[in-house]
Amino acid sequence: MLNCKKLVFILFAIIIILPSCMEHKILFSFERDVNNNFFKEIPGLGAVTYLNQPVTKKANTIEIYVSSFREKYIEKDNLLEFSELNDSTKISYVPYWEVDGYSQDLYLLKYEFTYSLTNKNGKSFDIPAPACVFFAVKHNGKGDTIGITPCYFGSINTEDDVINFDTELKLKKEKNSYFLKPLKKNKKNNGLLFIPADFPESPGESSILNIQKIVRLDPNKVGGYKPIVFDISKIFHDTNALQFHYVSTVNLNP
Repeated sequence: MLNCKKLVFILFAIIIILPSCMEHKILFSFERDVNNNFFKEIPGLGAVTYLNQPVTKKANTIEIYVSSFREKYIEKDNLLEFSELNDSTKISYVPYWEVDGYSQDLYLLKYEFTYSLTNKNGKSFDIPAPACVFFAVKHNGKGDTIGITPCYFGSINTEDDVINFDTELKLKKEKNSYFLKPLKKNKKNNGLLFIPADFPESPGESSILNIQKIVRLDPNKVGGYKPIVFDISKIFHDTNALQFHYVSTVNLNP
């Protein structure tokens, strides 16, 4: 029987570090496919409503943060073992034997848009909405993309420093292009919280975002209907286990 620690690790792996049981090559390129069409159904980027309210100003730019993982060998009890480590890991891995194994890039795309609310007196006012899109791109040893999952849209609570990923997304293909489509919400599914969401105000080449905890709000095998908290550094014994680096800012409206 699995002990609690192993079960927690497995659940976390299901959420983020998602291996591919059957490989299916996907002709996906971030540089080519992540464009206006890719976000055509995402609130504030393509969709014209948010929470059933009109979007009055779409985002013009997106800040891109990436956390990359590679399979590496680590020495443990005089044996070499596979481990999937963040490129910024503090865990020692062997320098003398490289692995052409699986890898994946986790993307956090931060942006801000504005939507409108109408009060009881019929007066409308605009509300700024910081938001984020998350998706993971999995590669095999040849560098082929073999999976893009999980994918989420969420809002950023700047006061509590939390990203609330409450909407699951699915990658869809239309002719020769891809886009993210929001799935219908299940009453039992509440999504994920990423903590903290301390994005830099003016990101530069050395800007980082270090996610310390992930809270799974959905019903789960460990806590039932109680949200389960994944403390990243305790699970992986690495304070940089889920560190994102700022890459660039993309202009969506050339």
